[in-house]
Order: sequence, then C-alpha cells, then structure tokens
Amino acid sequence: MSFEEITQKTYCPFAKPSKMGPGITIKTADVKSELKEHREAIAEFFRTAAELSRDGMILTFEDPSVGSTLDALVELTRCFYTTLDEMFVSVYIPDDPRPDERWYAMIEGELFFVVSFAPCYPETSPRYTYGDQRTYFLVQPCSTFERQAKAIDRQRVGIQRAFAAVGKPYDARLANVPNDMFKAVMPIAPLDRHIAWWATEDDTAEK
Repeated sequence: MSFEEITQKTYCPFAKPSKMGPGITIKTADVKSELKEHREAIAEFFRTAAELSRDGMILTFEDPSVGSTLDALVELTRCFYTTLDEMFVSVYIPDDPRPDERWYAMIEGELFFVVSFAPCYPETSPRYTYGDQRTYFLVQPCSTFERQAKAIDRQRVGIQRAFAAVGKPYDARLANVPNDMFKAVMPIAPLDRHIAWWATEDDTAEK
C-alpha cells in the first residue's frame, strides 16, 4: 500500500486528481533531526505551490511506532510543528488556541495545514491506511482551496454523505472550524471533539 493507493480508495472527489509536489520520507523515529535535513525542500515546495498549482506534499514516516496509537500520532504531530517552528520564523503555535480563531502558520508566504493518515485509525475512519503501517502527513497549502473554493462549497454536503454511507463518517463541525490547527489529528471517537495535540503533559497538568 502507498499513499497514492490510499488516495484512490477515498470518497473525496478532490483527492484523486490532486497535483502533488515532491514528497519527503522520514526513515526513523528521530523526526526532529531528519526533518531539519529537508528544510530547503520544504521551503521550495511552499515557494512554488501557488505558481505550479500544487495541491499538497506528502511526508511519509516509515517507523511504524510514530503512528501506531493515537497518543503516538499526537506526539508526532506536536514534534512536526514544533520543529517547523524552529526552522521557520513564520510558523507560530499559539499557547492557548481557540477553535474560532484563524491559525496563521506560514512558510514562504503560504498558509498551510496538515491532514494525517496513520495505522492507529480504524477501518471506519476517513484517515484509515488499509493496513499500511507507515504514517502519512498531507501538507496542504491554502492556495489550493482558494483555487477550488466554489467547487468545494458546492460538493461539501455530498462528500460528507458519501463518507457516511460507507461507514466512515466525520464531523463537519470539526472540519469547518476556522482554526486549522484543530484539524491535524482526527479523533477516533467521539468525532465531535478536538484533540489538543499542541498541549504537552505539563500544559495539561497546569490546567
């Protein structure tokens, strides 16, 4: 199984014809060190995404442990964003984000967000990897949604119904919150909650 094969099994009509930029592979659990080696490739993708009409870039994490459980995926996501925060001054993680506020993480002038697919997700989840033990991050520049805004609005309800019809429902309220930070990790159940992946154990203890 590859991410391309996973994409072909999705019920989202925008996924199959998506135009992707060059992908990045992280081979070990040392995500921070490996990710920093790809700084220029990441910057180049965002620098040219709008001009080349690219819809995303795939990051493949080959170590099965980083996405084997929802907790591991949360830790991977936090590591990914905090490492980008170290690499790019325009990536900012709020201390106390709100779902109704806009998150403005940006690289090379391009706003972006991440959708994760991992082996921890069950068959009933839209993020299911069909037995693939690798974890995938689909990094999406906001310019792709600006190009397809009218089509997305027109098909939004139909897409939600298509996923629900095959037993893979998702919560539209979570998908549509203005703060993109809340969408990086999809809950397994219940679907209407958000996962505060940016919060460390110390943050949780303080609250």
